[in-house]
Amino acid sequence: MSGCLTAQPLKIVCHEFAPFSYQDTHKNITGILVEIARLACQDWPQGCELELLPNKRAKQQFNQGLASGHFLGWNQERALTTWFSVPLLQTEYGFYSLPTQPLTAINQTSGMDIGVFAPSNTHTSLIKIDKQQQYLGYLPMNIIQSNSGDDQPLKMLDKKRFEAYFVNKNVGAYYAKQIGLHDLHYLSSGLPTRYYLGFKMKHNDYKTIKAFNHLLVRLYRAHRFDALFAKWGMTPAPILPTEFPNLNVPY
Repeated sequence: MSGCLTAQPLKIVCHEFAPFSYQDTHKNITGILVEIARLACQDWPQGCELELLPNKRAKQQFNQGLASGHFLGWNQERALTTWFSVPLLQTEYGFYSLPTQPLTAINQTSGMDIGVFAPSNTHTSLIKIDKQQQYLGYLPMNIIQSNSGDDQPLKMLDKKRFEAYFVNKNVGAYYAKQIGLHDLHYLSSGLPTRYYLGFKMKHNDYKTIKAFNHLLVRLYRAHRFDALFAKWGMTPAPILPTEFPNLNVPY
C-alpha cells in the first residue's frame, strides 16, 4: 500500500443512472456506485471529488482528462484506452415487457421492436444478442435507440412504441417504480455484467490506479462494503486477480 503515499486527488464524474448514480430529491448525489466510491475515498490519502453531470458532459470531461474516473461497464473497445478499477458490483441486463404481451424467451425477440438506451454498453450487449439470434436462424430485432436512459423509454414501452425494453435490471426496476409501472414482465438475458471505475490511460498514472485498486480490494476483504450491498439490494462482483490483466485492471 506504499503506492498510496504518492496518491493524487481523484475527480470522479458520473451521470444520472439510478440507482447506481443519481441526484435524490434533496439534490444530493447518491446511488450505490457513488456510495462505494465515497467510502473508498475516505481512506484515499488525497480524497476524491464526485460530480454528477449530464451524460454528454461527463463523458467529455472523462475523455479530455478533466476528470480522473467515470463509472463504466467493461468492453473490449474501452479497454484499449482505459484502465479499470476492480469490479465494484455485478448486475445484469434484461428485457422488460408489458404483462399483456410478455416476452418469455430470447428467441421471441425475432422481428420485434426492442428499445434500448444508446450509445451505451447496454446497446452493445443487445447487438451481440441480436447477432447470436440471427446466427441461430432468427430474424433480426428492430432495435430502436433512445437518447434517454431514465424513465422515458419505459413510458414509450407503456405506450407500445416498442414491444420490449432492454436495460439494466436494476435501472429498469427503479424507473418503473418511479412512474407506477408495477406489473412489468422481466426476462433475464442470462449474461451478468459488472460495473467499474474507468480511468483514461493517457490522463492517469498507472501506479496511482494500481494503488487505488489495492485499497478497494482491502476494503472488500474487510467487508467494508457489505452494508451498502444490503442497503441497495445489490450483488458484489467476484474479485479474481487472475482476470485483471485481460480486463486492463492495474493490480
